[in-house]
Amino acid sequence: MTRTTTASTGHRARPGSRREDIAAAAIELFLDRGVAATRVEDILAAAGVSVGSFYHHFRDKLSLAATVYLEHLQRLQHDLLAELDRHTRTEDAVRGLVVAYLRLAAADPRAMRYLAQCREPTVAEISEGEEARLKQHFYGRLTSWLDERTATGDLRPLPHEHSCALWLGPAEQLARAAIDPSGHSHTPEPDALRAHLTRAEPVLADAAWEALRNPPDDNDDQADQAR
Repeated sequence: MTRTTTASTGHRARPGSRREDIAAAAIELFLDRGVAATRVEDILAAAGVSVGSFYHHFRDKLSLAATVYLEHLQRLQHDLLAELDRHTRTEDAVRGLVVAYLRLAAADPRAMRYLAQCREPTVAEISEGEEARLKQHFYGRLTSWLDERTATGDLRPLPHEHSCALWLGPAEQLARAAIDPSGHSHTPEPDALRAHLTRAEPVLADAAWEALRNPPDDNDDQADQAR
């Protein structure tokens, strides 16, 4: 996923940096044990960093958990909106966003699991305000785009929440089910996960377009046939 700066941290993690090492180790531990059961000492040992390095980048364990959650959320939203902006044709944009979501999930399943699962009450409380701001921006962009394409007659006039659910809901559900280890005898291998999600790309992209597109008027079709 694209590395971006969040308003909550003011930092950008460089590949291989101490900050990124800490965040990567923390996610693994949070996913395995939960935030509450993970100690700072465990994160230090897994990341191979000192106490001073940890507190240079993060205030405490809960701040780390919230910051990593918000950064991954922002990266996902950034990449999806970038995909939306790539397309001029409505159909290409609808299909492209579905495909982009599935490919992002395949590329970083750990981040997608963290977004879906690591929402312990203390972490949710810390990240609540910034999360609301990020989601307001993201869905504001999506709904403005939907309004524009509905006005041109490309899309069906549906409530925004219905359109968003039909558009990305199936891809989100499929990705979460594929990534969630509780639904498997073991965690899927990266190649198998990628192949599974890749096979779903045309199916879910087709379904999203069929659900959202404004079908041709039957009367117009009959008139065209009579000409």
